[in-house]
Parts: sequence; C-alpha cells; structure tokens
Amino acid sequence: MRSAQTTVPSSQAAVMNVQEKSYFENEINLMDYFRVLWKWKNFILLGSVLPALIVGLILRSWSGKYRQTYVYGNLNMNDKDYEVFLNRFYCADNIDGLVTKLKENGQNEYAEQIEKVRGRKVLKGFIAFEVSQPYAELIRSKKVGITVTDPAKLGEIVQLKAPLLSMTIIARAKQDIPIIASVVRDNLENLIPVYLVEEELNAAATEWRASMAGIEENRFDLELVLKMNRSTLAKLKDIKAGSSDKNESTITLQFDVGSTGEYLPLGYQIQAAESKIVQLEERIRADEEKYNYYKDLLTLNGKLSAELRNRASPHYTIQQFHSFLADVSGSCKKELKGYLNSYIKKIENKISASAPVTENPEVYVVPKGTAKKTAIVLAILFMISTFAAFLFEGSQKSYVRASSKLC
Repeated sequence: MRSAQTTVPSSQAAVMNVQEKSYFENEINLMDYFRVLWKWKNFILLGSVLPALIVGLILRSWSGKYRQTYVYGNLNMNDKDYEVFLNRFYCADNIDGLVTKLKENGQNEYAEQIEKVRGRKVLKGFIAFEVSQPYAELIRSKKVGITVTDPAKLGEIVQLKAPLLSMTIIARAKQDIPIIASVVRDNLENLIPVYLVEEELNAAATEWRASMAGIEENRFDLELVLKMNRSTLAKLKDIKAGSSDKNESTITLQFDVGSTGEYLPLGYQIQAAESKIVQLEERIRADEEKYNYYKDLLTLNGKLSAELRNRASPHYTIQQFHSFLADVSGSCKKELKGYLNSYIKKIENKISASAPVTENPEVYVVPKGTAKKTAIVLAILFMISTFAAFLFEGSQKSYVRASSKLC
C-alpha cells in the first residue's frame, strides 16, 4: 500500500534547499553588517559626531557678516534703465573710484577684497542691488497671462517701471558698515545718476534724429502735393477768366467724395484750392521750424554730452552737472530756454529721488546656516567613518586568515 505522505521530487527539493540556504545566508550577512557597525560604533561616533560638533562650534563662534539695506524710491527704472545702471555701477572705472574712496577712509581690507574679485556676480557678495519688480521673473510668471512669444505684450512688460531700488552693503565688522555705506552711498547718489543722464541724452538724440529723418522723408510728398494744388488753382482761374460774368454763376465743377460725385460752383472750387494751398504751405513751414528746432536740440545735446564725456571721472557728480546746466541756460537761444529749464527741473528731481527712504536703516547679521552646514558635515563624516570601519574589519579578517594558514 502506498504511503499517504506525498513525496517531493528530488529536483524541487533541491531548489527549495538552495532558496532556504540563500535566505539564511542573506540573513547571516545582514547580521554581520550590524555586528560590524556595533563593534566599531565608538570609532564611527568619534569619527563623525565629534568632528561635526567641532565644525558647528567653529561656525557659531566664527565672526559672521553684517548687512545694511538702503531703499530708494521714485526712481521709476524700467528693465533697460536697470541694466544700464548695473553695468555702470559694476564697471571697472566706477569700482576703481570706490576702491580709492574706501582706502582714503581707512577701509583697506574691504577695498582690497573688492579690487581682487572684480566682476558683477562676485561683487554682489559685497554690494548687491534689487528692484521691487524682477523683470525676468515677471515675464515668466503665469500671473501675467501671456507668453514670451507675444511681442506686443512683451514690449509692454519691458516698459514697466520699478518704483523701488534696494542696495545692500555686506561687511565682516559691524563698525565698518557706516563708513562703507557712506562711500557707496556717495557713489550711488551723486555719481551713478551722471551715467544714467548720459544714457538718456543718447536716447534723446536718437529720437530727435528719427524725427528729423521723418520730416525730410515727408518733405518731397508735401511739396509735390502743393505743386499739384497750385497747378489746379491756376487752371481753375483760367476757366473763370474765360467765362462771362453772365454765365459764371451757372458753371459748376464735379469732384469726387469717396464713391459719390458732388458739384460746386467754380468760385467755391477756387476757394477750396486756395485753402488747401495755404494749409500745405503752413504744414511745410511748421515742419521746417520743427526741423530747425530739433537741429538746435541736437547741438545742445552734443554740448551736454561733451561735458559729461570730458569731465567723466569717479569725482564728477550730478550736482556739478546741474551747475553746468544753469550756466548754459543763461547763454542758450530763446527757443531752447523752455526745454532747458524743463530739463533742469528733471535733473533736480533726479537729485531729490537719489536720497534713500530711510537715512539710518537697521544693521542685521547675515545668517550663517550653522545647523545646515553642521548636518551636511555630519552626514559626510558618518559615511566616511562607516566605510572606514568596514575596511578595517575586512583587513582584520584577512590578517586572521593569513595567520591561521601560517600556523
């Protein structure tokens, strides 16, 4: 009689034995790892926790940095103005002027640090600027509801004005902040506006040249139309002269208005032609006056630009340029006095807008990120010490095996 017990094929039993053996081996290997970690726990702790604590204490006791932020209002800079401003402030000549002033005020270390680094990105660690409206982020923002590929809307965004400019000064010593701030503020409030004014003068000159080109382009068409109207008037007068007084009132001429034809007496036609000629002559005369006015403006613009170019230095201020404008105003043409007086008012507005909202803002400690940096150091050292523990354990086992073979 066959046994009730089910017999397992030898091949299946062999597979089961291999799986069980692999499971137990994996379990044994995992336990071996824990045993190694436990055996070398003191080494791992001393090699990771202790150095991380030391690094944390050093960072905490290490002298941090201090920052002071000045906010300027009513500047109304668009994207282009802001980029010009940054390029001018971080340019080599302006940095040289800052370095010289800092050395004159006893800030040799700070001046040398700025002189060494050079370059806008690195200098942001010493003097940083920010506008209240980040243009690049605004263009990418979904709140705007447009895409960058829309040229019309993109042009509107580029022209958006940022009303506030923040300047942050960063230094290692708190007592150095007021001295550094006075030097940088003097540069920002008195010298940088000169560079911006120069850029505005160049933009105005370009606009005036474009207007003059438009007048010259339209001049030929206007003179041609004027010539045609004079010829028409002469012919109408010939018709009138050839007609008798008796029949004059019965003579009418046809002219087209859109798709319809209308008739007017000859006398009215002559009056209309004469009125048109007067309008064209006045238009040409007005364009000629505009052309000469723009020409005079370009001459004045060249004089102002030459003053900025010839006097350009880290010491030429917007106040000095204002004084120069007052002298020019007394000797300029009568036609330009209105423009120049208006321009002087704009410069005065720039001077008043260059003052910060708060004269003495608070000085804050720059966060050092001690906890974050300590945690990173701890994680790195823990991995290194754990790896070293397994290396030491493997070396010991290899040494024991070699010794047993020799015995």
